[in-house]
Amino acid sequence: MPRESKNKFEIVNGDVHIMREGWPFVALTTYREDYYEELTSRTWSLTNPNSDSEDKGYLKNGSLGLLHRYIVAKWYGQDVLDDMTEKGYVVDHMNNNHEDCRISNLEFLKKAYNTAKGQAFDVDAKNMEHRIALKIFKDFTTGCYQITIGCNDNIIGRSQNGEEYHLAAIMLLYNCDYSIVINDAENILRQYETQGIIEVNKTHACDVRTRRTIELELTEEEKKGAFVVRDGVTYMILGTGKTFLNSIHYEEGWQPPKPTY
Repeated sequence: MPRESKNKFEIVNGDVHIMREGWPFVALTTYREDYYEELTSRTWSLTNPNSDSEDKGYLKNGSLGLLHRYIVAKWYGQDVLDDMTEKGYVVDHMNNNHEDCRISNLEFLKKAYNTAKGQAFDVDAKNMEHRIALKIFKDFTTGCYQITIGCNDNIIGRSQNGEEYHLAAIMLLYNCDYSIVINDAENILRQYETQGIIEVNKTHACDVRTRRTIELELTEEEKKGAFVVRDGVTYMILGTGKTFLNSIHYEEGWQPPKPTY
């Protein structure tokens, strides 16, 4: 008979949601048919369930081990995981959320760099997220990284012809080493905190995309709220202090621009 897990599982938009009675969150990983049965036939527990902090440790199963390492082995190969571990690398949760074990949130990083990231960038990103919600992703389909920035502050962009507009999001594409991406992300946070500007032209990004806010005429009452509906579409109202962007998802398949000669 197949094993019966104490967890509940649900596939949502290509992700596996993992739940268990008493958990204050829904854990995530990436769906793939070849390992889904094995994944869902086991019971996943937390390594530090009694922690007073939000971090309850990692998801772990007695036979399959830590979920983030299990997923990396499935996507990169057990031989790659073993080789990188022997070389002193760990599997980093790029957004520092240990319950998020999607492959887009997992990457190899040297242990010392991982420790430094946890003490600096991860702390700064959390503290700054109600101003700019900065996240790092890896697109497994391209091998490239992306920094995405949700603009909770009122940030103004300027086009080449001098037109000014309000920004909802900024996305930066990277085709370089992960440690360089982390350094850029930390520099973006530090510069915005101290100077209130984001200079994308001074990063190592190979391409940049932006999203403009939708300009709506709001009543005085609507300006006090968090959401507004127009023609059946719900819009988030930023800048009120009542609702915030938490994360801008990466754009899957975004490739570096071809060189021009």
